[in-house]
Amino acid sequence: MHRLDRWSVFFGLLLITLSDLGAQTKVRRYDVTKETDYGIVYSLPRTEVGVVVRVRERTYTPGVLSTYSDRYLNKKVADKPAHTYELVSAQLYTEGRADTTQQYLVSFDRKTLAPFVKLTDTGILFSINGGGELPKSLTEERQPRVVSETYPDTTLPALPREYAQAGSKAKQAEIASTYLYDLRENLMNLVTGTVESMPKDGESMCLALEQLRREEYRTQRLFLGDTTERISEYILRYTPKKDDEGEITLARFSSVAGLTQADDLSGIPLRLKLVVTERAPELNEKEQRKKDKMLEHSIVYVQPGLARISLVYEEKTLADEQFAVAQFGTLQALAPKMLQLTPSAKTAVYFDIRTGAVLDIRQE
Repeated sequence: MHRLDRWSVFFGLLLITLSDLGAQTKVRRYDVTKETDYGIVYSLPRTEVGVVVRVRERTYTPGVLSTYSDRYLNKKVADKPAHTYELVSAQLYTEGRADTTQQYLVSFDRKTLAPFVKLTDTGILFSINGGGELPKSLTEERQPRVVSETYPDTTLPALPREYAQAGSKAKQAEIASTYLYDLRENLMNLVTGTVESMPKDGESMCLALEQLRREEYRTQRLFLGDTTERISEYILRYTPKKDDEGEITLARFSSVAGLTQADDLSGIPLRLKLVVTERAPELNEKEQRKKDKMLEHSIVYVQPGLARISLVYEEKTLADEQFAVAQFGTLQALAPKMLQLTPSAKTAVYFDIRTGAVLDIRQE
């Protein structure tokens, strides 16, 4: 069994800039004419495995009265700042990357009516004589991004004057806790309708409740502190080689440092496991010569192999999928006569830009 090559890992940990938001895979039409000698050169794809890792980052700042939280709120909180990370989820997907070592010519008969091909911006063959467009799911390349950010309300509560005049933290904590429990009592009285002057309508009631709850929160944070939370997506990429099988440390993760490089031993490994479930058979020399001759004057595509790919952290499987992979497959030939079109019937051929496989052959 071959071990996966760790140097084939592409590790993206930087958050995207605004320019990254527009990263897209596009296809362009190329008309085949006399100037192109009735042919277009294209590339077959290599299948790249991508991993979307979602991480929650929390930054805790203790409140000015945090040491008194246990006494007055019966809650124990840390009195020192903390910065922690949590691994939330992972998702696997595949993309196609142009293989410049696998370039071929799609050639048309000179009598073919208005032939054309569509290639991606990197030269991967998408269609021959096909009017369809690239599926939306394949147009936008995955990029690292911030999913959400949560910031605390840092507005100070309207504490009584005695709080500012108190000569010690202990006295301030006593005053603040009294103010907090008064707020809670007023809030409960308003909810139960036991106040002397109730709000006149539902809107006034909601406004009063909101103001009391907001003031309660602002007072509590003096004791409980503040927590800023950010959930980010990171992208890890790996391109398998033809003989790859086994596992690799794709990255590492720790609650202190978050997601780090594979060689940073401060974290626990995020391991990518790859098991080939269907691989093209090896050909002997005679069979290979025969096949090479067949491919020479044909439209070359890929019959991909299959692989079971999973991401494991602390013996827990975070993601597990089966994918078609070009590198585990074999080259196949499509007869050029399929492209000899007539005005009444146009044959279109569509290919998977991730694996090089034929997706569809139809009349358009």
